[in-house]
Amino acid sequence: MEKKKEVKKTKKTTPKKVAATKTQKSVEVKEKAAVKTKETEKVEVTKAVEPAKKTKKTKNHGLFKVLAICIFVAIVLTWIIPTGYFSAGEYTQSTIARTGINEIFLSMYYSTNYYLLQIIFILGVGVFYGVISKTKGYNAFVEKLASIFKGKEKLFVLLNTLIIALFVSFATQFFPILIFIPVMISVAKKLGFSRLNSIAMTFGAMMCGFTGATYTTYGISYINQNMSTTTSSALGIRFGILAIAYILLNALIFIKMNKEAKENKNLEIADPFTPENSEKGKSLGFFILFGILFVLVVLGYMPWSNSFGIDAFTKFHTWLTTDLTIKIGETSHPIVKYILGTNASAFGTWDLYTITYIMLIAGIIVKFACKLKFDDCLEYAVDGIKKVVKPALYIMLAYTMFVICYWSGFTTWFVNALSTTTFNPFTNAIANAIAQFFHVDFGYTGFSLSAFYAAKYSNYTSTILTIMTSIHGLISFVAPTSVLMLVGLSTYDISYKDWLKYIWKFVIGLLIVLLIIFAVMTYM
Repeated sequence: MEKKKEVKKTKKTTPKKVAATKTQKSVEVKEKAAVKTKETEKVEVTKAVEPAKKTKKTKNHGLFKVLAICIFVAIVLTWIIPTGYFSAGEYTQSTIARTGINEIFLSMYYSTNYYLLQIIFILGVGVFYGVISKTKGYNAFVEKLASIFKGKEKLFVLLNTLIIALFVSFATQFFPILIFIPVMISVAKKLGFSRLNSIAMTFGAMMCGFTGATYTTYGISYINQNMSTTTSSALGIRFGILAIAYILLNALIFIKMNKEAKENKNLEIADPFTPENSEKGKSLGFFILFGILFVLVVLGYMPWSNSFGIDAFTKFHTWLTTDLTIKIGETSHPIVKYILGTNASAFGTWDLYTITYIMLIAGIIVKFACKLKFDDCLEYAVDGIKKVVKPALYIMLAYTMFVICYWSGFTTWFVNALSTTTFNPFTNAIANAIAQFFHVDFGYTGFSLSAFYAAKYSNYTSTILTIMTSIHGLISFVAPTSVLMLVGLSTYDISYKDWLKYIWKFVIGLLIVLLIIFAVMTYM
């Protein structure tokens, strides 16, 4: 009976309990489902975030490490190799001039002091592009240039490399052409060029100009003065080297372009000066601006008098700044000289600071023409400087190597050791390669070695001139102390290793051609 009562009680209470249980379970299921949904959403969000962490851009310091190692090697060599100097074709060995801690940091100070113009110029480029890259007119200018060469990418490469290589081969200084490199790389990016091809067609073209130096006075003025050579010495051969370097470089770029197209592989360049204002604007103003800048760069840095024998610009400058006067009372005033300044130079004799302040004035004109706010301009200028601080520091470090070598003079030991009794073009090429690697500045290489070569190998001065210029260019492609290479790779965040993988076949091919030319000039 008790069991039956229990059953009856159970039967009476079950429906309510079951209903309550079902409701409770339903709520629990819904809560669990909601929790699972939230957890799933969290997982999905986490998964979505994770790739961003993996693809986060890592800083590339390989170039700095390689350059630091090179400077360290130079410091160690100052403790091992004695200093020396050349006099009338003879080498005189002196004591060891060791580089201590004090000299290491002092050399950095002097490198900044000696090459402050180059550093300020690079910072000036950053200011200029920092401002103009924020304008809609500059964006329209880049877009227009890209549309002109769309479908004609190889023509763009040929024209770009030709203009740059010829300028460096002819001009008194190579830095001024850097004004136009950022806009050319921005156009190349729009056309779909990879980062390494973009660097090759700009900075690589500049190094081609070094390799085939012709009318330029950069470094060569010391060589001509000490070795009694002239601009016309082996000029045809040097033009031939320029042409060969130009052809080989463009062949390399075209091969890489075709390979990338087949593999559908294109590593886009990290362009710090990509136009940022996507609004529609007019490009005409920037066509005029860059056209005027290019004309001024050509007029200001071509050796009109020294290499071409054209003195019209010097005479015009004298007339403009001295003869052209305005009489006020009884006194004649050269008003143009007052405006330009007493140190203003004639076309063909400009220093690097001249184009630097012209570039900054152009930036001010852009500010007013594009109606940019003053505070915004300052912000853009600072932002531009930040983007070129790294290459500016690399310039300082590279020239630190020069100061160390200048103080210790150990490179003369290498040159003397490789200088045979009778002239050997191959050992001479090696000697010049070592010297240029450590000297960094080709002007110093010409200054320190040319008198020795003239006294020791007086019958081979034209050959030595050719070797010195072409080896300087060749070394610039691969040496971690190459200022141009350092500026290019650091500005556009390209690893030194990737650049070597890209360029090594070109360098080997050009080296073989150069060695053949040196042999023919010496033995035939």
